[in-house]
Amino acid sequence: MREINILKTDNRGRVTLPPHFRSEPLFEYVVEGDAIILYPVRTVRKYPNMSDLPVEELSQDWVKIEETVNKDKRRGISATSPADALKALRR
Repeated sequence: MREINILKTDNRGRVTLPPHFRSEPLFEYVVEGDAIILYPVRTVRKYPNMSDLPVEELSQDWVKIEETVNKDKRRGISATSPADALKALRR
């Protein structure tokens, strides 16, 4: 019989993984009924060849509307914690 572990959440609602899964950086999951099955993934799969899909051109009106709505053009910050993100913003 398989070992069944119940995943618990911390006070922020995040799932706490069993000890042997904590060092895994990437998971694939399958939802079967009420259960979620986690599989550690060693490599990221490549996306399929999408070169044969048609290219969709956006209308100029749509582009102008998006530019007015999305005015923020700052680069993203890569950080391991909120404190590190604040430190990177100060630099």
